[in-house]
Amino acid sequence: MGNITLGKTGITVNKNGFGTLPIQRVSKETAVHLLRKAYDQGITFFDSARGYSDSEEKLGEALKGIREQIYVAIKTKSCTVEGFWRDLNESLTKLQTDYIDIYQYHNIDFAPNRGMAAEYMKLC
Repeated sequence: MGNITLGKTGITVNKNGFGTLPIQRVSKETAVHLLRKAYDQGITFFDSARGYSDSEEKLGEALKGIREQIYVAIKTKSCTVEGFWRDLNESLTKLQTDYIDIYQYHNIDFAPNRGMAAEYMKLC
């Protein structure tokens, strides 16, 4: 697998990441097995979101003992300061970690360009 640097973050990971949306459909044991197998095969970037039901909890269980070797990105749909912090703190608790590497706004699907996304953030 080749590596890629994520924008201007300085975070370099392999080109394959693990999006955790599908693990909400399997048992915790199966999810942890899949996540650890992905890590064992070289995956170091994992993406989740508050909206993915129990995927953060499952990812948190799988992170035990390897958190410092991987990157975790999470997302929030909140557009208020209070909601932003509430979602972040809940994610940290479920992930069983005290930090995340990337925090994103989730699914701003109506903003076709950066200018519109910035305007959206002003309106929230």
